[in-house]
Amino acid sequence: MKTLRMAALAAAIAISLAACQQETTQVSEPIAQVAEPTPAAASPVSQVRSSIDVKNFDTSVAACSNFFAYANGGWLKANPVPADRTSWGSFDILAERGLDHLRVIVEQARDTASPDANQKLVGALYKSAMDEAQIEAAGIKPLASDLAEIAAIRQAADVAQYLIEQQAKGNGIVFGVYTAPDFNNSDLVIAYASTGGLGLPDRDYYLKTDAESLALKQKYQDHIQNMLVLAGEAPEQAALAAADIVRFETKLAEATLTRVERRDPAARYRMRSIAEANADTPNFDWGKLFAQSGATVEQFSLPTPKFFQTVGTMLKSESVASWQSYLRWNALRDASAFLSKPFFDENFAFYSKTLRGAQEQRPRWKRMIELTSGLLGQPLGQLYVAQHFPAEAKAQALALIDDLRVALKARLESLAWMSDTTKQEALTKLSTFRPKIGYPDVWRDYAGLALKPDDLLGNLRAIAAFDQRYSFSKIGKPTDRNEWSMSPQTVNAYYSSQVNEIVFPAAILQPPFFDPKADKALNYGGIGAVIGHELLHGFDDQGSKFDAKGLQRNWWTADDRKRFEERTAKLDKQASSTLVEGMAINGKLSMGENIADLGGITIAFDALNVALQREPQADIDGLTQSQRFFLSWAQIWRRNMRSESLKVMINTGPHAPSLFRVNGPLANKDAFAQAFGCKPNDPMMNADRVEIW
Repeated sequence: MKTLRMAALAAAIAISLAACQQETTQVSEPIAQVAEPTPAAASPVSQVRSSIDVKNFDTSVAACSNFFAYANGGWLKANPVPADRTSWGSFDILAERGLDHLRVIVEQARDTASPDANQKLVGALYKSAMDEAQIEAAGIKPLASDLAEIAAIRQAADVAQYLIEQQAKGNGIVFGVYTAPDFNNSDLVIAYASTGGLGLPDRDYYLKTDAESLALKQKYQDHIQNMLVLAGEAPEQAALAAADIVRFETKLAEATLTRVERRDPAARYRMRSIAEANADTPNFDWGKLFAQSGATVEQFSLPTPKFFQTVGTMLKSESVASWQSYLRWNALRDASAFLSKPFFDENFAFYSKTLRGAQEQRPRWKRMIELTSGLLGQPLGQLYVAQHFPAEAKAQALALIDDLRVALKARLESLAWMSDTTKQEALTKLSTFRPKIGYPDVWRDYAGLALKPDDLLGNLRAIAAFDQRYSFSKIGKPTDRNEWSMSPQTVNAYYSSQVNEIVFPAAILQPPFFDPKADKALNYGGIGAVIGHELLHGFDDQGSKFDAKGLQRNWWTADDRKRFEERTAKLDKQASSTLVEGMAINGKLSMGENIADLGGITIAFDALNVALQREPQADIDGLTQSQRFFLSWAQIWRRNMRSESLKVMINTGPHAPSLFRVNGPLANKDAFAQAFGCKPNDPMMNADRVEIW
């Protein structure tokens, strides 16, 4: 769901951890889950390198006992999490390098009067974001009109109208509406409603009754109270309102599906006419919502009926005063990171420090560059790729993709557990995969968006409304298969099941993931395995429910699906039995990523061996190509995390922690055992190994 806050948060982390990405999964989960960024002012960027450095090893740990620790132990000891970050690893370091590149671009755009439209937009947003004097002087004034609108609400119909008007402005409250290809007709864009409305990371934070969860919920309530006091409410009134808001959100949480349930595409797709939707959500008119946003809609996807029934009922059952308190809190929460220092500090104290463990605030210029990059990804991306994406990187990445596709094709053709009927469907799907490398062939047009150099919150609202109009303008139109869901400067990659494509932005095509001058093992174990990971998302437990055309269709025989699920159940057991800092991984929540990791490693190693047959390479620094391949995979996942951030990741994230992402798939691979001489009873060798693809 896209709210002003979600848009800004997505900007700040380049790939969102917010509910928007979780709910709108027309795009499969990206390769990495990036924690809330808090990079240090002086970061060890120089440690990004394309070679395998033995100083990063911990040879006191046997490779066959804990390969993650063996390959990364030295690095982990030498690279604690900086005070203003919640985690620190390869993705973070590469993103930090990118900030230095982007800083030159955005400061030039800010300080130079240029006729270039992209520079104008980027410069105006960044200048407004860096104008601390104006922001401090304004205090809460930028929210005055919002708070006045909320204060003017008198009845349930006013609440519904306020929600409709906010959605038209790109600020979904309680629920959101986004657009994507139709699950049953991928050539057509439709609207999808998504659940939301929670200030804590997940429904379970409201519903768990253990002492730690109750204590955190109380801290959240205290945070709400503090924010309301900053906005001018008396402490006693703020305390009562905060308690009421938590009660209100708990009712929404009770009606919200679990994250595991939301992974199933069937839970996100339920076509309804406007009349049917209005019956599902009493006291709310969906026709008015779409009309207010300028869209003509006859039917759309309205999933999770329990949630929307609850919202509709609450429009009448909850008092106007309770709705006003909840809406005031939403307005404050959405804007607090962009208001004066007292509001930002309170937001940081709970969301960054309490929830994720950050100890210090990060420099403003870094936060505001990420804001600019997230909200103006393509205008800034055009400026970025012109300076930082060599043509040879794209050519070599495409060659790697070709190798990986050949390897996966060979795997599919030789699968013993899959029938020829299902196998042919899988091969057809593979043949239609479309790779996108670097940056879009067709850039999005931002004509009509005007920004001011002295109004940050106004600019955020203008962008949110502009994006909303753009999104809703696509309803009922053919799917634009040239669109990208990530900006070129994003250190990540993704697979989209509804258009059957894999996408690799320019920024990830750098060491340690990819180096055109590195040996084959490093590139196949790095970006090659990432490519394999994204390819395998098309065949994971949820991606496999879509066919070659991106339609949600069962193309499996019943027996083949049963055999597939028997294998994935073993992988679930392996993940769920793994403890990280005493916390068990959720094997069902991380299933798709774990399948993609295991399959990605498998086909990348196959592709490496084919490449080495074409062009053999000698050992380097006493390490074989096989050893360097697995070490390359391990080093891209090296990462230290604060315990608070790790807990949020395990509770809410689709990715397993780095320990399992390295050790989990390798413990199933005979090739790894052969490379490092592992014995059958070694910890890195699973007794009941899993091979899926």
